[in-house]
Amino acid sequence: PLRTAGRFVVDAAGGHLQLACVNWYGAHLPQLVMNGLDDLPLSELVAAVPDLGFNCVRLPFALEMVLGSDLRVPQPELTLRANPDLQLLSPIEIFDAVVDEFSQIGVLVVLNQHVSSIGWCCSGTDGEGLWYTRRYPEEAWLRGLGAMTARYSHNPWVVGMDLRNEVRPYDGTIPSWGDGNPVTDWSAAAVRGAERVLAEDPDMLIIVSGIMFGIRMVDVLRRPIHATVPALRNRTMYSTHYYYGWNFDLVAKDYLLREESKILAFACWLWAL
Repeated sequence: PLRTAGRFVVDAAGGHLQLACVNWYGAHLPQLVMNGLDDLPLSELVAAVPDLGFNCVRLPFALEMVLGSDLRVPQPELTLRANPDLQLLSPIEIFDAVVDEFSQIGVLVVLNQHVSSIGWCCSGTDGEGLWYTRRYPEEAWLRGLGAMTARYSHNPWVVGMDLRNEVRPYDGTIPSWGDGNPVTDWSAAAVRGAERVLAEDPDMLIIVSGIMFGIRMVDVLRRPIHATVPALRNRTMYSTHYYYGWNFDLVAKDYLLREESKILAFACWLWAL
């Protein structure tokens, strides 16, 4: 089992392990399976990951795939054209097959709780900005995390759970970190999610993203859950998403600089009143 030691990930012998993960998109989308299974056999797609220099894969999933019932892959003869042996399987069974294929060749797997309802991520209006939605409250999110962890708890190659992708504002609700507000405090929710995961598999790494589309990590200093929550010590990794040339602080600065004259004129007008 893996754990964290300071800024490093270490194996059971204490040796440093650098996770070089690639994201395999698709299973959380309406197609319900990973991209590329229409073009190449699963074994070839999986073998390409280590061939390209990666030792780890991140597999996004939707709560709906885990908690829903009677889900079937739409048009499997097309979506799974290159994998006829998968065409009669359910989406979660195909997910199992992908995990098993990676395990057989020694590639580590990180599960990523990407969205609640099946669909694309991410925008500010898709209803998926927080860890809970109108359709899937927090209890459902926790149940889904627990179910996916338990499903692969026997598999030593499944090493981590990324608790939620790109927590961000939704419908006027802005996520926070460490303020104790049960509606917005992602750090507190992440602790609850981590505890559910670790109850099913105490060896899992817990991956927690920043708020504001995964960009903002500075607030971790205010509440460093990796250090203050006993269950998360030596278990927690933080994940930040970097978009070149774009972040909230730079956007605000750029806007203020571009609109400085208008802002000053407006301020003078208010003063004159």
